[in-house]
Amino acid sequence: MKIVHLITAFGFGGAEKLLLNVINAQVQVHQVSLIYFKPIDDLTVDLNINVEARYIPLNIFTMQKLKKYFAEYKPDIIHTHLGHADILGQLSSKGSSAKRFCTMHNIYFSKNFLDNVIFKIYKYILNDGTRVISISQSVEDHVINTLRVAKEKSYLLPNAIPGKAIIKLKKANDKTRILFVGRLVKQKNVETLIKALSILNEKDPGKLIEVDIVGDGPLKKQLISLTKRLNLSHMIGFQGNKKNVDTYYQKADIFVLPSIWEGFGIVILEAFQAKVAVISSNIEGPSELINHGFNGLLFESGNYIELSKSIEELIKNVKKREALAENGYNTFKEEYHLDVYVKKLNALYESSI
Repeated sequence: MKIVHLITAFGFGGAEKLLLNVINAQVQVHQVSLIYFKPIDDLTVDLNINVEARYIPLNIFTMQKLKKYFAEYKPDIIHTHLGHADILGQLSSKGSSAKRFCTMHNIYFSKNFLDNVIFKIYKYILNDGTRVISISQSVEDHVINTLRVAKEKSYLLPNAIPGKAIIKLKKANDKTRILFVGRLVKQKNVETLIKALSILNEKDPGKLIEVDIVGDGPLKKQLISLTKRLNLSHMIGFQGNKKNVDTYYQKADIFVLPSIWEGFGIVILEAFQAKVAVISSNIEGPSELINHGFNGLLFESGNYIELSKSIEELIKNVKKREALAENGYNTFKEEYHLDVYVKKLNALYESSI
């Protein structure tokens, strides 16, 4: 098959990392190309050399260039990921003989005018023969009930990551290492984590905790300012974007995802795989991955007091922390391995042709 994947940008993000892994697996058997629209291409260096990666800038000529590319390349499958790529890719591919797929990676739409317009566009483009893949049950419910995609055109295919050995590093001290990985944006709600750490710092001035915040984004300066204001600079390190986060998982004892909303939460799988105990806000997506008390802990989104108690519990109860980590690893291995994902995705492609 000739497959074209389109995505808004190709930087460090959950959807982007999933697509990187999928493309590198698919190209072993199929002819695969990638198109991205924003000049953020950190992950292109990790693409298999047989993958054609093409940057098409966002401007008034974008759709014209896409139509020309589809006409010349003659793909069997056109598969879009994330906002700009979904809208531009799906609209540009109408009339093509290719079968069209869209992976919905999230469910959030706010109530402002622009988002309402985008929402209506999504309803239009996804109800004209496009097959929609949802990364979690909550996303599929949104796709069917809100976007009104026909059930026969909707497919549930949970996210996955490749299996690899992550060996825990020997600790240099007795401190409990806490990790967050993600973009520093409103959705991730890192402020809740910082406030929870402030409570713990008041009980014990950070002597037993070290925190790595790995990622970048528009709220970084604001979050650093909050950290200083709460006298937590000795505890929290802002590490910026990292191409390889394995080292941080190797050092971590507890992984925290304090998001307000998540379509899935692929970083939870990364923590599972690395045998790191997970604490996440109890929201759609992560709550499908985490069985509270078995392979992780859930807390009410935004409730930094509850989060502080969960962190404190896992600091004090090492046996429980280790049991959660082991069960999380088994959850990943049995249900969310990339090999299973790619086989199912290719089967969807083949059944559509």
